[in-house]
Amino acid sequence: MLKDKKAFIFFFLMTVIFLDFARQLKKISFNSIIENINNPVFQIVHVNNSGGAFGIFENSALILAILGLVAVSYITGYVFKHVCFSDKLVLLSSTLFCAGTLGNVIERLKYGYVIDYIKLNFVDFPVFNSYDIMICVGIIIYFVYIVLSYKKGEYDSN
Repeated sequence: MLKDKKAFIFFFLMTVIFLDFARQLKKISFNSIIENINNPVFQIVHVNNSGGAFGIFENSALILAILGLVAVSYITGYVFKHVCFSDKLVLLSSTLFCAGTLGNVIERLKYGYVIDYIKLNFVDFPVFNSYDIMICVGIIIYFVYIVLSYKKGEYDSN
């Protein structure tokens, strides 16, 4: 059942490390020194987001937390059953996605909302947080893995 013990341990430990890193980054971001950052690129703000991406499912913290836990459970099971340590891109993308999703789930369960704090000044875009960045980067890395595997003829959708 366990495809590769080393891969699963790596996935678990790196998820915890990335999750803690993002939590520490948020603490630093709200430090009075960094809070005053306001430049043409970005600024640190404080927004309580009671919805999901782009504000969908407003005031549905419990439903979004449950969906997040389902996604993390599925990906954890997938890594446990199918991923080898040599599948570095899959491990990295799964780790980033799960850490980001767990971070948002923890905040939703703890506060009833997610604290977003990165505002881009050069484009009209919703405020986001480091957990959102990890989710998006994880998805992008997995997409790159699929494209590279497909080109090599190795892609397996299992």
